[in-house]
Amino acid sequence: MKYSPDEIRKAAIAIQPYIAELLDAPNAQRLERQLEGLLSQSSLKQGSHTQLSHLLAEHESTQDWIRLYLEEQYPAEDILKALRVYYPLPGIENSVESPRYICPVEKCNQDWYRKNREDEIPVCPVHGLKLIIDS
Repeated sequence: MKYSPDEIRKAAIAIQPYIAELLDAPNAQRLERQLEGLLSQSSLKQGSHTQLSHLLAEHESTQDWIRLYLEEQYPAEDILKALRVYYPLPGIENSVESPRYICPVEKCNQDWYRKNREDEIPVCPVHGLKLIIDS
């Protein structure tokens, strides 16, 4: 990734709330710890932006997220939805999205995207209620 140190730091801070949805649990936990360590420094030390850049480039999903955020100026909160859109082969006009499920409790921010019809719909980890499809 070829971005300025300020852009890398800004993107690393912006991606933090979305890491758990971009990666599987072990990779997400590792990335969160490493990012936290690098970002906890009061200011970036010489070359630490390079470490951040390498860390964010380890996974295709984080690379795509950073590209959409920095190059295409997507708002951070819209990037996950953009990454989940499936673009069919040329000649087929409709795109397919993964359905989004949300907690039925108003103002709860827990959501989940169904990637496979066989996936069981989970319960909200906060309220213990089964998630419902977001219409």
